[in-house]
Amino acid sequence: KNSEAAMQPRPTTIGVPAAGAGVRAEEIDSEDGEEAGVARLLGEYPREVGEAPGPSAVLAAPTPSAERRRRRRPDDAAAAASSPAPAALSETALLDAVFARLLAAAKEEHAAVARERLRDSRAKRNRRETYLVAQTRSKWRTRSRRFLQRRRDLLSTLPPAARYGAIFLQHLLEVDASDALLPEHSRRFEDSFTESVSDQFLLDATRGRYEVEGEVFHFAESAADEPESAFLERLLMALRRLVPAALLPCVSMAMSQSGLAALERASLCAAAVSGGRQDVSYALCEDPEQPGGLLVTMQVHRHGFREYVVDSMAVLVDDDDDDDGPRPCDSATSSVRKAATLCYAAAGVVDVVAFEVVEIRHRGQLVPMESLCKPILPEASLHRLATTDAKDEEEGMSEGLLGRPLRCVLRCLRRRCPRRGRDGKAAPSTWGPGTPGEGVEDTA
Repeated sequence: KNSEAAMQPRPTTIGVPAAGAGVRAEEIDSEDGEEAGVARLLGEYPREVGEAPGPSAVLAAPTPSAERRRRRRPDDAAAAASSPAPAALSETALLDAVFARLLAAAKEEHAAVARERLRDSRAKRNRRETYLVAQTRSKWRTRSRRFLQRRRDLLSTLPPAARYGAIFLQHLLEVDASDALLPEHSRRFEDSFTESVSDQFLLDATRGRYEVEGEVFHFAESAADEPESAFLERLLMALRRLVPAALLPCVSMAMSQSGLAALERASLCAAAVSGGRQDVSYALCEDPEQPGGLLVTMQVHRHGFREYVVDSMAVLVDDDDDDDGPRPCDSATSSVRKAATLCYAAAGVVDVVAFEVVEIRHRGQLVPMESLCKPILPEASLHRLATTDAKDEEEGMSEGLLGRPLRCVLRCLRRRCPRRGRDGKAAPSTWGPGTPGEGVEDTA
């Protein structure tokens, strides 16, 4: 690793739950240096190197919700003011943020398996070990840094959220592409292929729009008498003419729902739209700047919707903390476009060279990205979670299995109760026959 901070390695053993454990306790360690940045974002290290790691360094320790309650943070405004501006985030900070999220997700899944809340498999265990084992995690982090070095000029032109998404997506695709080279017992995914073509691609071929070197393949617009098998054969012939055999598995995987799932995971967008239309499209062509290279563009475009929903616990700034319900928007101008352009080199290297996100408008004005997207730094979202959990504790709602459902029910009741307006203020009550205050019950 090319550490930017002069820190000496200090291995720290992290305990592992016995049930469902797929990683040896002595293998899950963390080091200072670049790994310290990841650990600090997750609260596993004190701010000063050399101090003893806190109790959150124990993997079997508190659940994520309990950990959030244990952290008492300032309010959202103070938290945002104290956090570095997104534009000022360095490459190291972005890598810290990406691998902190990946490590946190692996730990959460490991804990769920240990509590028998999630069915485990060999592929899932191998996937978790990619991030739980510090040595493996460092290897992939180094590969992500090399991607940043290869595409520094291009990535520097992207906004911070897109740059973060490009790093995240490139890592997911690179891990996926390398999986086919591993022996079966070491594979992280359960993907299957038919003659080097992803089976998921074969299932999706008639549901999306494909463009291969300018030729459009869209089953919904094909001749009425053309069967699915004939359409699929035409598409595969065009694909095989352009894509080298060595790249066919990873390219066909990217041009399917598997690639879109990676794109969704890499995006910071926390908004889900209701209604409207969804268009899924893929494009494949030769890379004009790289002999033997290919450019793959995948896109999901949602438009024509009138409402959207945002998880208020995920975003950094929310104008309506007490409302997780649908919010209105302009159907004619609003769109959620998640798109990325991938560059595959002849040697098998994959880079993300473009990344696009969201545009939602309400009454002609753009909704701020801070209200639609999760923060880049994981600790920023913890400010909101800690504040909300503290408020719930005061109201007697613990963040357990019933905490979130109870909170949602109460918010629904607040919105629907005739005695409360949409803004939370008291509204005129509707009384039955008789005089208010004379024992006549409110009809609500």
